[in-house]
Amino acid sequence: MADFEIGDIVKGKKFGPLEHEFSGVVEKVYTNSIMVSIQDFDPSDKSGVNELNGRVVIRQKEAKMVKAVPREEEKDDEETAEDAKSSKKILKKDDK
Repeated sequence: MADFEIGDIVKGKKFGPLEHEFSGVVEKVYTNSIMVSIQDFDPSDKSGVNELNGRVVIRQKEAKMVKAVPREEEKDDEETAEDAKSSKKILKKDDK
């Protein structure tokens, strides 16, 4: 399962009123699903997209990543702990 973020472009399978695959932009990320704003779809699915108000919630497992937004690198827990320790030391020195 891919980790999705807001702004990613994904492709979804047909379901409900949609008879063809569609693609769109991730608007919200839930625990196991994502809300997608439908951007590209088959013209015959226009009434289905209108019925869904241009948005769908799909399972993350069923979404395929087309293009990911740039990700920020997360600091390791060790680096974060070291930063916290060094800031405490600075505070103690300043207090004296």
